[in-house]
Amino acid sequence: MNEAIKISSIHIYHPENIRNNQYYFDKYPNVKNLPELLNDFGQRQRYITSQPDENVLTMSINALAPMSDKDIDILIFASTTMEYLSPLNALYLHHHLALKNECVCIDINGNCLGMLMALEQAAIMLKMKKTAKKALIVASDHLSNLCNQNELFPSILFGDAAVAMTLEKVQNETNSGLMDSFYYTDSNFCRETRFPKNGFSQSQNMQDEKIYWGKFTTKECLPHVIHHIDKLLKNNGLTIDDISCFFFSQVMKSNIEKLAETLNIPNKKIEYIADEYGYTGVTSPFIAYSCHQKKNLLRDEDIVLFWTLGAGYQFGIVLWKI
Repeated sequence: MNEAIKISSIHIYHPENIRNNQYYFDKYPNVKNLPELLNDFGQRQRYITSQPDENVLTMSINALAPMSDKDIDILIFASTTMEYLSPLNALYLHHHLALKNECVCIDINGNCLGMLMALEQAAIMLKMKKTAKKALIVASDHLSNLCNQNELFPSILFGDAAVAMTLEKVQNETNSGLMDSFYYTDSNFCRETRFPKNGFSQSQNMQDEKIYWGKFTTKECLPHVIHHIDKLLKNNGLTIDDISCFFFSQVMKSNIEKLAETLNIPNKKIEYIADEYGYTGVTSPFIAYSCHQKKNLLRDEDIVLFWTLGAGYQFGIVLWKI
């Protein structure tokens, strides 16, 4: 028997408050191209926090509510909007869950790429550490809180959510888990999407700080994404037909449509959820994964592909065997 890594559970939390597109039509009646923008982005609604004390930790705790397992060896928290810089946010979750002491806690800020990075790192750590059996990955972004509500963009994109996912080392013959990954970085855009705009040292009042989004549409990365998805598949002896489902960044529906068209991916092989959830940042491809799983469309030994990108920019691609 071989050691394999399985995604043994995944849970989603989102706030109850729904903001639909009519909110933006009412607030910005003079924006003539708003229907075209909404069609490009793809959202018809998004879940937005409405309670002043709600944040990435409270949302994460809600996502963790169904979980009772205390035997966690690795706990990774991923977020762009960390509630604390010190101590680790993962420590707060460790304390809330009353996990055992023999557990490593890690925070990852890879921006919207963070949960994908956490998945890869947790899988590698489970494989490498003989005594480690289970890893818990928790991710959440509270991006609506960082938007200027008097500006249409980027607030029109974002929804708030949290995801809690458990990985488990098992013995089987399927070699499930991480198959391969690839990262691509173009740092020429590093000043185009910033928070705080001028850095912490120059921020006088963090309550007034909002996301600065300059000349970056996310479409700039698509030729490279197309090339490297194709290359990664070929390097692993795979084709589009071998992939059960694609879980892409949900930042723009038009990006997903471009990838599908160019790579000849059937629509039934792509899970799109941003029409309901909005763009939830770090969690977006994993909410798609969870929704697909709930439809009972994933089977043992299926191969899936994750792709997402982070501000600045860099993107990551992960091949995973169920």
